Amino acid sequence: MFVTMENTQCPICDLSETKPIFDNSLLKCSKCGHGWANLQLDHSYLQQLYAENYFKGEEYADYLADKEILQLNFAKRTKQILKDEQHPKNALEIGCAYGFFYETLKQTFPHVSYQGYDISEAAITYANSNFGPFFSAENYLESSTDKQYDAIFMWDVIEHLANPGAFLAKAQMECKPGGMIYLTTGDFGALLPRLQGKKWRMIHPPTHLHYFTQKSMTSLLIQNGFEPVFFRYPPVYRSLRLIYFALLMLNKKPKRWQQWLYERIPKAASIPINTRDIFFVGAKKIK
Repeated sequence: MFVTMENTQCPICDLSETKPIFDNSLLKCSKCGHGWANLQLDHSYLQQLYAENYFKGEEYADYLADKEILQLNFAKRTKQILKDEQHPKNALEIGCAYGFFYETLKQTFPHVSYQGYDISEAAITYANSNFGPFFSAENYLESSTDKQYDAIFMWDVIEHLANPGAFLAKAQMECKPGGMIYLTTGDFGALLPRLQGKKWRMIHPPTHLHYFTQKSMTSLLIQNGFEPVFFRYPPVYRSLRLIYFALLMLNKKPKRWQQWLYERIPKAASIPINTRDIFFVGAKKIK
């Protein structure tokens, strides 16, 4: 279940000068600009929330069908990591979904060892069946390991976490000195969300709970032992099917002609889009 929390202090900077926005669906900090849904979600509720339907019609039209397009984006990131002269040997992914990033990572770094975690048991079952026994549905915060990683990945994950600081703190303990953490999430301080307000496509609690600015992300990383190295805004390949689904079908009753058109869009059709409201962050563990 989830409940509304009474504490309205900013979860990033602890400032009490926060205000409700978007019909009280979010709170916003006046200091760091961070936005968040003031909800507390338990693990069992999250497991239900991110069940198989989440990837097949609720938030994604069809995650499996978008594999090729998702991997285009993953490949751009791994090539950028290689260009930055980073060569991960031991990798951890938090929020690995169906394991598509693992396959892409191995193409760029063939000798890397890997461990992935995700709350979706259906996704983990698929990943282990198709890519090998490197994936776990165990709650990452409760997992125990003596492994140390030189690269940690969180792709479009941190906004989903009730307590992102707890995940970063554990990741920092398992990160080797000088190791890197890489993540992507929406930039709540970018021009597009400031113009669109509550209509910004990223705003949909309870799946998205946190809305970061560069300032709030920098603060959270430093608090948990990581020093930001870069913030980048690369274009993102988007499935034409997913764009159509999000605009005309998500949370709606589509008309017959809308469904007919959707089914005729080629699955691999995609275009690169850069609205400069998604940042790619790299941060190094502070020695």
